[in-house]
Amino acid sequence: MTLNSNPGETATQVAGMIAVLSHIDSAGFHGIDTALRGESPIIDEFWSSRARAAQIAAASISWPDELQPQAKSFSDAAGRLAAALSAGDAKAAAHPAREAHAAWHTLNTPAWNYLAKTAGLQEAGDANQHQHRAP
Repeated sequence: MTLNSNPGETATQVAGMIAVLSHIDSAGFHGIDTALRGESPIIDEFWSSRARAAQIAAASISWPDELQPQAKSFSDAAGRLAAALSAGDAKAAAHPAREAHAAWHTLNTPAWNYLAKTAGLQEAGDANQHQHRAP
């Protein structure tokens, strides 16, 4: 899809994707995952609502066909994390946090690359990825 094929529909989809991706990027999935894998994990009182809001945001827009599986997977994982965090058991929330973090990466990079292509920019490559250390 390019902005020349159907400008109104594409512009709306692009704007929605930018808003959702920016929101998800600021939710802190990396930090939540890292914190819950620490020696003395505690749950921040805001994490559950951030995960739930990210779930809702991802489920609320129309994704391009090639990104729909990743968006659904992320939304589902963010919902499981929100539920686990709401239960208040930091150790039990560690696995859903890792799952949501991985799902975020699975959606984030290809979605930003899709937007870069749609904007006529070269693919961003690994610009939105970071390295992980084994726990």
